Amino acid sequence: MYASYGYYESTYLMDRKPKIPEDDFRFWEKQAERVLNQYTFSRLASNLGLITTEVKDCTCELAELLYQADKSTQQAAEQGGVLQSYSNDGESGTFDLSQSIFTEEGKARKTKEIIYRYLGDTGLLYQGV
Repeated sequence: MYASYGYYESTYLMDRKPKIPEDDFRFWEKQAERVLNQYTFSRLASNLGLITTEVKDCTCELAELLYQADKSTQQAAEQGGVLQSYSNDGESGTFDLSQSIFTEEGKARKTKEIIYRYLGDTGLLYQGV
């Protein structure tokens, strides 16, 4: 476990209201770990001594992103899909979802942004030997 719920709640959030309920945190933290392991070539999994405050904070922010994206996807599915355009009594409009972090492309872009912000200068993302 890269970050505990206690760390998430007290250190990462600094006692602000959690976005992830405690019962769901372990699952989403594990999903964030998987993403981090892809980007760090499993260096963190093989050497837990590399888990710093930056790694823990990154894990927490990724877990929140993944949780919120999943929650948004579930809500959209329950409502019959994401509203992209509307028309009502002569008024119409279209929403541009291309920049949304809740699309797969947007989520991937935001994931990369989070990881590079926290771990970009740590050497954990280096592909060489």
